Amino acid sequence: MAIINTISLHVPYVKTVHKRPYPAVSPLRPELSQAGRTVLVVGGSSGIGFAIAKAFVHAAASRVIITGRRQNALNDAVSRLQAENDAGTVAIDAVVTDMSDLQSTKKLWDGFGDTGVMVDVLVLNAAVLGSMGSLVEAGVEAVWRDFETNVRGLLDYTVHFRQQGDGKPKFLVNISTSVVHNLTLENPAPLYGLTKNSGTLLIQMIANDTDPADTQIINMHPGGVLTDGARSFGYDETSADWDDENLAGQFAVWCASEEARFLHGRFIPVWWDIDEIKPEAGEFRKRLESDWHFLKVGISGL
Repeated sequence: MAIINTISLHVPYVKTVHKRPYPAVSPLRPELSQAGRTVLVVGGSSGIGFAIAKAFVHAAASRVIITGRRQNALNDAVSRLQAENDAGTVAIDAVVTDMSDLQSTKKLWDGFGDTGVMVDVLVLNAAVLGSMGSLVEAGVEAVWRDFETNVRGLLDYTVHFRQQGDGKPKFLVNISTSVVHNLTLENPAPLYGLTKNSGTLLIQMIANDTDPADTQIINMHPGGVLTDGARSFGYDETSADWDDENLAGQFAVWCASEEARFLHGRFIPVWWDIDEIKPEAGEFRKRLESDWHFLKVGISGL
């Protein structure tokens, strides 16, 4: 979820940036096909999560499962996803869950086990924005409550995901945000920045201990999208040059492909042109291979 930052990060090794979908990330590309895979999009009933679920439908996943806390919103999302299911070959399901509730998560994954559902791709999109203003003024209970969703929830889902095993490669895409690195950004919701930074670091450290051939893990910034969360802070269509949510949706499909394996454990914004960052002889790949800390959460300057 992106609240504020809509600035496409220009860097020396990436000359082309995108704000809308483009051919290289199209879910219709055979190389990005999700055929035979079951995809779970946590928080997939609206906004960026819905765009991600839609892109996986277009990529011909065998099954797309979305979760959320409101049954009515999920029912509407399933209807809209079915309208995108032109060939009628994608099974689309929705389950009411609360990411902050360990029992709710256990019930979800136990249900998968009981029905033989094996999740191949996990997209961690659900998050809470938290209170505005000072962390101290928010208080311990409010701060810790957001950690339960934005950090513990990620760990909880990842553990269940990794415990499922059928020998097939798995793909985990965590939807992060620019506030994990842009600490100078005027942020009306520091609690969101704190917990999303912590959650991104959590996923990064899990990736450090994971063979990407077993489970490929990427932290992804979805760009500046006019989500319901952004609107709740008073933003509207005139506030910025917003990014198309479908760019994030399609980029997430690319992150769940073997093409993106070189980014295992890294943080990547949707803006950067993948044809420029993929070549092994390019400046981007040279930096990636020479700098272990590149595109990772941590202290810079030591």
